[in-house]
Amino acid sequence: MPAPDEASPVLAEVLAIIQPLVTWLVRSGVGYAEFAAALKPVFLAQAEAELQRLDRKQTDSSLSLLSGLHRKDVRALREHAERITADNAAQGTRWGRPSAANQVMTRWLSLDWPETIPFNGPEPSFEALARRVSRDFHHRAVLDDLVRLGVVRHDQAGVTLLRDAFLPDPKLEEARQLFAGSAVDHLAAGVHNLSGPSGRRFLEQSVFADGLSEESVRTLNQLANSLWAEVLQRVVDAAVPLCEQDVATEVPQRFRLGLFSFAAPLDPALNEGGASDSEPPGAVKPGAAERSVKPNKDVSS
Repeated sequence: MPAPDEASPVLAEVLAIIQPLVTWLVRSGVGYAEFAAALKPVFLAQAEAELQRLDRKQTDSSLSLLSGLHRKDVRALREHAERITADNAAQGTRWGRPSAANQVMTRWLSLDWPETIPFNGPEPSFEALARRVSRDFHHRAVLDDLVRLGVVRHDQAGVTLLRDAFLPDPKLEEARQLFAGSAVDHLAAGVHNLSGPSGRRFLEQSVFADGLSEESVRTLNQLANSLWAEVLQRVVDAAVPLCEQDVATEVPQRFRLGLFSFAAPLDPALNEGGASDSEPPGAVKPGAAERSVKPNKDVSS
């Protein structure tokens, strides 16, 4: 357990990290009391995980000391430990697993197929594409989801992929989950590198420049967009055959590579609410940075 003089700067850094999240909560109508109450089982679950990592006995006292929760809160929460554990596992799966629609679009981007393909029939067709990803969902349902998201168009000509259009409405659940999944893994990589066991380190780097004009920021945004498009294609091209090769692996793992850009005035007084509401040309579109691949594990008809 860190000493107070070690914990204090970490707390300051976490408060800096959480400020944009608090902005999101406030704009979404979630206040401090609701957030604080929701944090209790999170602190308890992480204290339990830490004691397990240290191979120490989990008692109400040890969990209270490590988490900072009152012992009565620890006891009350532990009475529902099974439900909390299940909820935590479900959350981890939720953020780590892409939707069927997301997988289908990614697989289409990785294939040398036309941008317009028939809905039914042998390859190349949307039916065949959906079956490459999973047989758990009917291809009509997947198509309806993609049309709803504005990723494809379906008409008499067939199904047309709208490249770079994976831009879910911010009010939709898909947009929130894309952001949450990316943010969770980004923070997990950094926390592991800072406080995890020695050995493997995750890629967690960024580049920063200041004193720039708006035109220069626009230029850098265009460069970032171009570089991401290249990285996206190369990683998808490499990941698809690896997913198919590892379809029977006994201990499956997941992998995420992301890239983000942000620009704002250096003077905080000119930066009320964060980045400018006007998106500079060439800016990376929200949601476009999330692509996923998954092997077809179900070979039944």
